[in-house]
Amino acid sequence: MQGRVTYGVNYNVSPPAIVRDGVPDALGPAVRLSRDVDSPAPDRLHSIRAFHLHTESGTPLARVATGQPLGSRLSGRPAVYRVLDPSGAPIGRITLRRRRAFRPGRKRWTVEPVSGPTLRGYQGRLVWWAVWWPAGLPVSLAMLVMSLLGDGNGAIGPPRSVIWRDGSGRAHLDFRATAEDYRLLTPDLDPRLVNALIALHQSLDPPEGTGLWGWYGE
Repeated sequence: MQGRVTYGVNYNVSPPAIVRDGVPDALGPAVRLSRDVDSPAPDRLHSIRAFHLHTESGTPLARVATGQPLGSRLSGRPAVYRVLDPSGAPIGRITLRRRRAFRPGRKRWTVEPVSGPTLRGYQGRLVWWAVWWPAGLPVSLAMLVMSLLGDGNGAIGPPRSVIWRDGSGRAHLDFRATAEDYRLLTPDLDPRLVNALIALHQSLDPPEGTGLWGWYGE
């Protein structure tokens, strides 16, 4: 791989698209994202997703379906998503596990390709969490109260960056929250799984200003 490849989500086209900076891969310069026509109604924890990925010309690439919705913070049950090819064969599985109530920890994303190493990514760097809890959280709550009173611009969110690493600690994908982009650091991952992960992550942890559902709400 020549250098690092960067992905981002273009919210200004319909349907929304994941665009790649640099030489297009086998999927083309952009991958379009569309909710399933018969996608299920939103669940209480807003974790159910059903969408498909296709090329600019409409050729289907993959589909993401919810295998198990999130449980409550007390139960700790993770959300599980299946990534399938157009024939229904599995490409991989993506799991989202939130921090359990009254326990320390960070939100964890796990990517399990059909072939290849399992990758795990934790939301936010520990150093930034150490800064945010004593300083950012009180400021965020104060700004939220001001916003509710009509005298503020909203809250400051917690750290969002994620680095997905394999069991040896090697980084494969890096989400930079400040730039709202994803850097692919290795050529090992199936590009369909990479795009599915980006689409899912952007729908469950959307950037500010895109609404609760991110592109999925379009």
